[in-house]
Parts: sequence; C-alpha cells; structure tokens
Amino acid sequence: MNNKRQGMFMPALIGGGVAGLLSGIPLLNCLCCLWIIGGAMLASYLLSKDASLTLTAGDGAIVGTLSGIVAAVVEALIGLPFHAFNREILQRVMEQVGQYAEEMPPGWESWLERGAVGASLSMFFLGLVISALIFSILGALGGIIGISLFRKKTLPATQEVK
Repeated sequence: MNNKRQGMFMPALIGGGVAGLLSGIPLLNCLCCLWIIGGAMLASYLLSKDASLTLTAGDGAIVGTLSGIVAAVVEALIGLPFHAFNREILQRVMEQVGQYAEEMPPGWESWLERGAVGASLSMFFLGLVISALIFSILGALGGIIGISLFRKKTLPATQEVK
C-alpha cells in the first residue's frame, strides 16, 4: 500500500464522522444525502490539503466511499438513542393517517404496538448494510466533486523550442 492510500484513512474518518453525526440527529437528518456528500467533500479537502502528489477523481471516489461507510456506522450508533423517539413520532403519524384513511388494513394498530418498526438486532444490521451501500455511493460522488474542487492544479510542463 503506497503512502497516498495510507493517508486516506484519517480524512475519511473525520469527514464520515461529521456526516454521520449530522445524519443521525433527528430533524437534521432531513438533509441526510447532503450531509454525506458534504462529509465526503470535507474528506477530499483534507486529503488534498496534505497531498504532495496530484490527486485523481479515483482518489476522491475512494476517500468518499470510505467516508460514506464511516458515516453509516456513526449514523447508526447516533440513531440508537433516538429510536424510541422516532418510533413514537411514526406511531403518532400513523394514528393521524388512520383517522382520515378508510382503507387502512385491519389490525394496523397492533402492527405498530408489536414493533413492526423493528427493534431487533437483525433489522439494525440490515439497516446498517443498506445505509453503508447508499452512503458509499453518495460519498464517492461527493469525493469526486471535492477532489475536482480542491486538488492542487499542476501546470503542464513547458516544452523548449529547439
């Protein structure tokens, strides 16, 4: 593994941590996709700031993907304490919808009480895997955008006329 690849971990950790933190907080998580792209752009900025070599779009995609995976893990851990809060909000919304909708399936109230929202460990890991997949794609996009904005521009070598 060369030095350029070794230097990607810390920027990805910082960018993914910030994006995951903002994505895990209720009400701020409405801009989740924007936070992931922004966190990957932050990671690519931090990578390009310390890079001595010219970085490519592939480098931005790699650091962005890593940032997205870190963001998914942080978002899942930050979201755990808010799970009961989110479940309560969902239950209230479904009750309001149930007052106005005549076509609700029978027994939908018991469905919410049983926990169809999912509090099991397997649902947590399934959500984490799906988030990691989506966040890594968005992170790659943000990393490419960030590298194109923040990389050090190298001037083409001048050719001598003989």
